Amino acid sequence: MKKMLLTGVLLALSGAGAVKVGVLLPLSGSGSVSGQAARNGYLLALDEINRAGGVLGKPLELEFADDGSSPAKAVPEFVKLVTVDKVDFMAGGVSSATSIAISGPAKQYGTFMAWIGAAAVPVEDAFADHKYFFHYHPWSYYNFEAILGYFKTLKTQKKARNIAIAYEDGPFGSAGINDTVAAFKKAGFNVVMTEKFKTGSGNFGPIISKAKAARPDIFYWVGYDTDALPLATEIKQQNLQVGLVYGTPPSWPVGFEKNQLADNIAGLSLWLPSSPQAESRKFVAAYRKKFGNVTEEYFAPLAYVNLKTLAAAINGAGGTDKDKVAAALAATNTPTPFGPLTFSKSNKTQYQGFKAGNWLHFQFQGDSRVPVYPIKFAQKPMVWNK
Repeated sequence: MKKMLLTGVLLALSGAGAVKVGVLLPLSGSGSVSGQAARNGYLLALDEINRAGGVLGKPLELEFADDGSSPAKAVPEFVKLVTVDKVDFMAGGVSSATSIAISGPAKQYGTFMAWIGAAAVPVEDAFADHKYFFHYHPWSYYNFEAILGYFKTLKTQKKARNIAIAYEDGPFGSAGINDTVAAFKKAGFNVVMTEKFKTGSGNFGPIISKAKAARPDIFYWVGYDTDALPLATEIKQQNLQVGLVYGTPPSWPVGFEKNQLADNIAGLSLWLPSSPQAESRKFVAAYRKKFGNVTEEYFAPLAYVNLKTLAAAINGAGGTDKDKVAAALAATNTPTPFGPLTFSKSNKTQYQGFKAGNWLHFQFQGDSRVPVYPIKFAQKPMVWNK
């Protein structure tokens, strides 16, 4: 009996039989700002989960893998997590391109996916028939719904009529561009320019020249954090005069707010440290205690919510049976730093978390990101440069 008890203790201490969650993130490459922010969010959640007793009575284990912001690297890393490391569940996922690349293996192995990013509609298409796909981040049409609502306000308040669009050539920027243009026109805007660029190229001279000639009220760009600084530099050098420069990268370059080139550039975020929800204040305090600072990247709290809710669902299911965990996760109704989280159907997938109403709009003002819309969250008036 003593030997059996000792064996049981050793198993518990070693974590043998513990639930393992694989986390695929862009820890390097063009999406690394989002990936590193998400990694911190997962580590914070892991600490809290294990301090509270872990999952199914054992410490939860995470296996991180770097997709390198590259579909070619994402596939072997994903397959290794599932087949060699034998993780029970998969979390993470920031890039649309890498998520599309792994959709085949994910369906082949029947992998349970609790996914935080990958907003492009082709990702939704790729996972539409996968019954274990839970998507936390709003799809791109929810993002655009929020942006269009804000731009309609600018149309009323600032007489904004003309929009110039620059978009990256991957799924994130290109997949819905025709629908974007059509929706702007339907809302009464004149789309005076649509130009594609290669993300990370840094070559924005010709695009800004065309925008300058088109004389837009709003310059709207869709790309990644690596594009923000060269684009802002070119706008400054060519003295592009617009009412508002508005960008939608998943994350912004580290320290971008400290650069004068960032002044008055606006963007979209699911969350800022100043978000008023009680759960946001708790997250900020816990993050500051663990890391000694506070991030402004929403992928950190998004990853935090992702792992906490997945762990709660596994505990609620009483085991790792995927159907039971899916049922438990589908029943989620919990406060988060972004507001309440529940899952409901999107256009094509069964389990969609956050939607258009969770977005807020901010502007870089005075070395920080200042919420400017919706009005109930605004801390300062928006600066309109025309």
